[in-house]
Amino acid sequence: MIKVLNNIKKPKVSELGGKGHSLAVLINNGFNVPKGVVITSEAFFKFLRFNNLMKRIENLSSEINENNFQEKTKKIRDLIFKGQIPKDIVSEVKDYLNDLSVEYVSIRSSAVSEDSLKSSFAGLHDTFLNIKSESDFVLDYIKKCWVSLFNERSVFYRIRKEIPHLEGMGVVIQEMIPSEVSGITFTVHPTDKRAILIEVSYGIGNLIVSGEIVPDSFMIDRESLKILEKRISNKNKMSICSDAGIKTIDIGEEIAKSQAISDDKTKEIAELCLEIEKIFQNPQDIEWCSLNNKIWLVQSRAITTPKISLKKTPREKIILKGIAASPGIAQGRVKLVLSPLEASKMKDGNILVTVMTNPLYVVAIQKAKAIVTDVGGMICHAAIVARELGIPCVVGAEKATKILKDDMEVFVDGTKGTVYLSD
Repeated sequence: MIKVLNNIKKPKVSELGGKGHSLAVLINNGFNVPKGVVITSEAFFKFLRFNNLMKRIENLSSEINENNFQEKTKKIRDLIFKGQIPKDIVSEVKDYLNDLSVEYVSIRSSAVSEDSLKSSFAGLHDTFLNIKSESDFVLDYIKKCWVSLFNERSVFYRIRKEIPHLEGMGVVIQEMIPSEVSGITFTVHPTDKRAILIEVSYGIGNLIVSGEIVPDSFMIDRESLKILEKRISNKNKMSICSDAGIKTIDIGEEIAKSQAISDDKTKEIAELCLEIEKIFQNPQDIEWCSLNNKIWLVQSRAITTPKISLKKTPREKIILKGIAASPGIAQGRVKLVLSPLEASKMKDGNILVTVMTNPLYVVAIQKAKAIVTDVGGMICHAAIVARELGIPCVVGAEKATKILKDDMEVFVDGTKGTVYLSD
């Protein structure tokens, strides 16, 4: 039921899920990946069969639609939470944790259909960082990862993507790297196919993905590895590993405004990521971290960005500027959504305006014609999902939620990072 990442010679997505598969491929090609294991998708199905849940969940899943998914998914989650993990799986997990002999681990969901060329499921299934490496804790989080297959946001995404709801779910358990610097690389820049995009911040990389900070940004030529453009931001906070889990702290102004990694290190990372792109034979979205000047790879997945047709830029007066995060132009009425609880305000075709998005916003995002946020960079959650859906997105606009009002008619130009008032 458990596969050690370093021993997997012929990785299969059906067994390891998207994340587990890509990590095994990276290890087999000599890249530096934190040691760990994958609880296979078969373990999940064995758990369901052991608790006589397979048929019940199949029936509930077959009834799910956009009108009842909240009710149906709660029933499924409750069934999984109440189930008992078979003793042989419990025993294997305990043996592995003893062999691993580390104090903290990361525990990540790895569904079979995620991180594919057609669907990213960006952040929709759960990840848990800096978890105490004790069997009772770890087993609880394994079950939480299985449960996240039926998060409302995951199910709604699958409804729109027409993907089956009951599928294999692996769980990746790895040594937790208490990183000093973290980053994300897009081997093909979202708005310029000749360039690489790297975004970097201090500490753990969750603040980049969530869009809670504007990270340092580097645009690098794919051929020469010359830095074409860089933006050093005021990174006013960072996430660190603590005994209580991941903790977000404020950092001093001098550090906040300093460049998180050197230009030379940026070029080294760009070269490394292009090597990874060759292995997977597709542009990659790569998460990495650095500790004691050593680069660790924690995820690589295909970039799921369709070709977007660009319309002519309107000539109206610009009322807001931000970072161009997903190309294209859209016109629509603004809806301010300041928390996931307000997602019901969104109607199909509205312009979603918020401070930042996270996976809990998926229902609102799926209805949006465009997205505008106060904070975030080009590789934050809002930007990644917008590009996957093929809708314009402007992030890091700072005062979007102050300037834009409900039902205001606007143009959003995701190619230039601007918002115009429409007549």
